[in-house]
Amino acid sequence: MKKVKILFIDDEEIVLKSSLRILKNSDYEIRTAHSGEEGLVLAHDNKFDVVITDLKMPGIGGMEVLRTLRETQPDVTVIIFTGYATVETAREALKMGAFDYIPKPFTPDELRDVLTNAVKAREESSGAVMLDLMAIVSHELKSPISVVHTTADTLYRGYFGKLDDTQQKTVETILRNCQYLEDIIRNYIDLSKMELDDMESFKEDIRLYEDVVEPVLEIPEHKTNMKNMTIVPDIQVKPMVYGDPNLLKIIVTNLISNAIKYGKADTEIKTGIYEMSDSYVVYVHNEGVGISAADIERRLFGKFTRLKQKGTEGVKGSGLGLYICKKIIEKHSGKIWVDSEEGSWVKFSVSLPKKR
Repeated sequence: MKKVKILFIDDEEIVLKSSLRILKNSDYEIRTAHSGEEGLVLAHDNKFDVVITDLKMPGIGGMEVLRTLRETQPDVTVIIFTGYATVETAREALKMGAFDYIPKPFTPDELRDVLTNAVKAREESSGAVMLDLMAIVSHELKSPISVVHTTADTLYRGYFGKLDDTQQKTVETILRNCQYLEDIIRNYIDLSKMELDDMESFKEDIRLYEDVVEPVLEIPEHKTNMKNMTIVPDIQVKPMVYGDPNLLKIIVTNLISNAIKYGKADTEIKTGIYEMSDSYVVYVHNEGVGISAADIERRLFGKFTRLKQKGTEGVKGSGLGLYICKKIIEKHSGKIWVDSEEGSWVKFSVSLPKKR
């Protein structure tokens, strides 16, 4: 893992030595400079992640260091050292883009805490930018992949003439890979929406069947899937719930897609809604390889986690679908769980609390 690179700039040798002593057992890569001029040269040549600079120094002071770094290296996190007499100036530095300030004299915990917060903020910001980029790329890929999938499906169904065995297997390979790419695209779009917006958008009463489950069951790829699996609805109730229909459709879509992907050909996928004392439950049941108790307990809902199950060796996936489902349902104050008999069947259930 790449080490976080930190530069301390201060004209007081005791401050630099104290900072190095406090952080001597940390995993940071640390350099020091005794002036603003020296610090800017080092920052230009070494591309630090975090720069901690004193405000009051002979020559180039901390405000000029901050201003220069904001212009030349806007991705650098700048923290200010300040004496009590210059707290107002430190606040001005925050307005200019400094991440935080550390008053002098400072305790070891004060220095460690501000640095920890700065590094964490950088990681979260980097993750958000990456998720945003993945969402943009995914949206751009979505349309051409769908065209390839539709064309291959038309060939597979013999609309342009009967295929021989070799041609049929080739087209099946194309369809499997299209489905894999579409799963990844959908999951990255879902993940970016989920983690960038923090899923705080839902604020409405919705019809669980009509607004969430039914639209997913009507998706053509689900109704006429390659494995000839029939979706059998078991809708015992059609309740009103509180939530975001688009996010909840992500859950049902993932569960139905997984049932087709890992299910046994020419069998039924049972999907239903039923009532419990304090909640409503949506479930998806399919015959197939099932999931071991150990995998359910330890690995199933992990981020980028893919299970190695006998009988699914040729099936590809992003390892994000169930992680996304779990995060969405937790934001709705609900639960997701799994019942399975390994080698036989699996049933995913999602509960949503009743309106109060």
